Amino acid sequence: MSYEAWGDGDDGLDSFTSERTLDIGMECFRKGAQVCREMMARFVEQGGDTITAGSIRANWNPEWGVDPGQVSDEEYESIRTGFDPWICAS
Repeated sequence: MSYEAWGDGDDGLDSFTSERTLDIGMECFRKGAQVCREMMARFVEQGGDTITAGSIRANWNPEWGVDPGQVSDEEYESIRTGFDPWICAS
């Protein structure tokens, strides 16, 4: 297929190499894990259990990279309604 017609990178000028695609995928996974962790912490926190909420926020698998910390309220609200993976690509 031609790059002009299909945009499939046959010309070798594709900026998304397999390594870059893996990096974007891992960054999206990390962001998803971070937001999921925050969502669970907020759920138990609203029930009054701040100790468990803090424990949830403190858990992070070091193989995923450096712990990005707690999600800000602003970022949480923007991601809660939908996440754009292209943010990770920038």
